Amino acid sequence: MQDLLDLLLSNKLYMVIAGVVVIGIVIFLLKKVFKMMMIVFVVILAYVGYLYMTEDDPMKLIKDKLNMGKSAMDKIDDATGDLRREAIDKVIDDVDKKLKEASKKRK
Repeated sequence: MQDLLDLLLSNKLYMVIAGVVVIGIVIFLLKKVFKMMMIVFVVILAYVGYLYMTEDDPMKLIKDKLNMGKSAMDKIDDATGDLRREAIDKVIDDVDKKLKEASKKRK
């Protein structure tokens, strides 16, 4: 590797050729990156256009989707309310029994 580097640095013609090759590679890579960025940009624009054309108010749709989660939680709370009350009543009864047993043992 060192020999190759010494050879390139010793001759100006080799340095020019190496410089042209490096510039060509950089241009090639920049063109690829630019094309990829343009493709991503077009896809994003197409998606935004699709949202704009298919929905009157995209922000309203997003807010509705977010609020749907709240209404689902309310439905779950309503459905499990009786079970929670029964569980709390059972815990209170168990605690009362244990306290009564503990007070009887003290006497």
